[in-house]
Amino acid sequence: MHRYEATRGRQVVTLEEGAMIGKFDDFQFDIRTWRIFGYRLKPLHVFGRAGGVAAEDLDKVGRDVVFIRAESQVVWSGAARNPEEGRAWASRYLGSKVLSRDGTALGTVGDLMFDDATHALCGLILSDGRLVLLDERVSTGPAAVVLEDDRCAVPLLDPQENEDPDHWWARMEEASRLGRSGPTQDA
Repeated sequence: MHRYEATRGRQVVTLEEGAMIGKFDDFQFDIRTWRIFGYRLKPLHVFGRAGGVAAEDLDKVGRDVVFIRAESQVVWSGAARNPEEGRAWASRYLGSKVLSRDGTALGTVGDLMFDDATHALCGLILSDGRLVLLDERVSTGPAAVVLEDDRCAVPLLDPQENEDPDHWWARMEEASRLGRSGPTQDA
């Protein structure tokens, strides 16, 4: 899992050419299924046009760089981030209001968690540091996120020292599923 804000600005490198071609900038996702359609890249030079790459052409978001298969898979169109029905750009979803079903304000979206292997949005990090895993208890819309109740937002756990990142994410998923507000018994 990756935090959107932490990945913004990472160099994009092609596997085929071994070239740095741009910087990771944004992604567009379906607000109902949370599937990522594609990723937006910024050019390396100031006057270049922005580009886009289909989700399946992004190979890996690494610790320091983002890998795509080949530069030929990037469309350097300079297209704007226009809204499309049923879709949202990660950058524009930041700041969206988060409410419980009874109308209680729970904060705003401060960051997004996504999985580069499945090309899906997996969770939202609220402005107060709580995590909301996306499941049937969560409805995302173009203007707001509605949670079944405030227990869907759990405190974001920091990884333990030398912990495998996958274990940290598994602890978060379990804590959220159980509706708890902290680490699990075996953590």
